[in-house]
Amino acid sequence: TKLGCKSISVLLSLFTEETEARRRVLRGRRTMTRSYKRGLPIPAWAIIVAVAFANLLVGAILYAVMYRCILSKAASSQNSYTPAMTIDEP
Repeated sequence: TKLGCKSISVLLSLFTEETEARRRVLRGRRTMTRSYKRGLPIPAWAIIVAVAFANLLVGAILYAVMYRCILSKAASSQNSYTPAMTIDEP
């Protein structure tokens, strides 16, 4: 699907870094050095939004797993706390 290809390309572009390249151009007897700068293919706000959604997704998955493992179990009828025995002297 087109949406899947676009989302994969956005995710892959998150891993690319800004690049700076230098190239020597030979012109006769002189050599010229040209610099090229290429920024990230997507803006910084898009990276922040993608990371925020990923954090929400991981949090929701962890909540669902913990709810299923811990919170949905029935509470036992026996209390886990028992007071210490005391000796009553008359």
